[in-house]
Amino acid sequence: MRQARIATFAAGAAAVALTVAGCSPSDTDDDAGPVTLETWISQDMDTLFPGDAGSYDPISVLDVVYDGLVRYDPETTEPYNYVAESIEPNDDNTVWTITIKPDLTFQNGEPVDAAAFARSWNYTADGDNGLYSNYFFSIIEGYDEMQPETDDDGNITAPGAADELSGVEVTDDLTLEVTLSSPFAGFATMLGYTGFFPIAQECLDDVEKCSTQPIGNGPFRVTEWQQSQELTAERWEDYPLEETPGYDAIHWTEYAAGETASWADFQADEIDLSFPPTAEVEAAKNDPELSQRYVEAPGAALTYLGFSLYTDGPWQDVEFRKAISMAIDREGIISSLGSGQATPADSWVVPGGVPGGEAGTCEWCVYDPEAAKAALEQAGGWPEGEKLQISLGDDDAEVEYFTAIGNSIEEVLGIPYELDILPSSDYFSTRSAQGFDGAFRNNWFPDYPLNENYLSFYAAGSEEDSQFGWYSEEFEDKLDEAAAAPSLDESVALYQEAEQILAEEFPTIPFRWSFSATYYSERLDNVVLNPFSGAPILRAIEITA
Repeated sequence: MRQARIATFAAGAAAVALTVAGCSPSDTDDDAGPVTLETWISQDMDTLFPGDAGSYDPISVLDVVYDGLVRYDPETTEPYNYVAESIEPNDDNTVWTITIKPDLTFQNGEPVDAAAFARSWNYTADGDNGLYSNYFFSIIEGYDEMQPETDDDGNITAPGAADELSGVEVTDDLTLEVTLSSPFAGFATMLGYTGFFPIAQECLDDVEKCSTQPIGNGPFRVTEWQQSQELTAERWEDYPLEETPGYDAIHWTEYAAGETASWADFQADEIDLSFPPTAEVEAAKNDPELSQRYVEAPGAALTYLGFSLYTDGPWQDVEFRKAISMAIDREGIISSLGSGQATPADSWVVPGGVPGGEAGTCEWCVYDPEAAKAALEQAGGWPEGEKLQISLGDDDAEVEYFTAIGNSIEEVLGIPYELDILPSSDYFSTRSAQGFDGAFRNNWFPDYPLNENYLSFYAAGSEEDSQFGWYSEEFEDKLDEAAAAPSLDESVALYQEAEQILAEEFPTIPFRWSFSATYYSERLDNVVLNPFSGAPILRAIEITA
């Protein structure tokens, strides 16, 4: 599944606290009114319930509204205790004792205690509730009993037999004992993810209300959300912990087309953070004044191609998949379409971005037309008169990228293609149902800093349950061995061996790593990017004017 030595990261917490403390409210002019950070989110955000928030926008909001047991150092990605006082495993990493700091409360006055985490985890782990983060709890004992029976269409035919995780025990007000269904040295690394945040009882009493009016335990509280228009969060004056900015409020404007749609407002000084659309990237780069207010960092999101290995076709042959990969001119496509705002991928785990990530694990991710042709010939060629179908969601930028990928394949190998463009909801449901016939787009960015997080979703248990139709007993045995390793360092090394098995069998083709960047207004300082999502870390920002 998804450190044993997490207590050793306490020094990291102090270092980060110094970075994000910012100025205090007393540093600002009391007569000037509240100091507000102006930023953006896209209009497709529909919930702020922690267990159901799995995408960029809600996670960036929840990061200032809630606190988790751990947070992550933005430079090293290492976790350090935050709400947790300590997180300690037993000798074989199956039982974890979590002690919570005393005297913490939610914004409604309820205690942030062991029960607050237990109730949150139980609600999200309950498959009857259908929450996004449900699968994160599959490592905990009792998870299987909480999952409902479903028919072939995914409809619930019988509820789960239990409504609580047998592996989560509240042993006293501030202590949780968590028993895993199997050893996992990296368990504590997961605990900064939004799905593991605590929940107030008042929130569970009205989940629908809490989804739009969350009751958090973080430095900001949501005061108004006009969905698809704007969202405002104000500083919670009773916040007791270190990592809180010095400004008073955050105002998010919602844009239908996401960040690049905010660029005109950024140029008009109405938004503090933005990035230009592709057509304006070069102009922004060449603007000497703007270039002084720019921050970038390697991204951790991987875009890659999968194949419908559950259907008959040339893609069943690994040599065909190698041919397709070597026919893709990653450098040329990214340079022409992305203005350099991405990195060609030659691995399945982000190099240097999480423990165990190394470049070059994909031997066949180098553009080599002659080798691609030879591999295609070895695979028996492409059926005459057929087109390679490449499926993806309806996203203008990705359509442009995958058109270029198709063109590169056709130019090198002579394989004609067609794009199968689906509404996003249809795309995801079709992928889950093994409904494609050919190649299809995939994207992933890590939820927590461990190479396992990039590899574990390949472990479906069978070809029938894999979204790719790929199953390797050797690969899954290696994941199990890595999870059971006695230390995190040994675990990371074994996950690297699992990536090598993935590389040899080559079920998917890495294409590009994201490249995170943003411009910021003249009044901001200390703009730091999240090493996972690439979003600015709002707690770290200082407003100087």
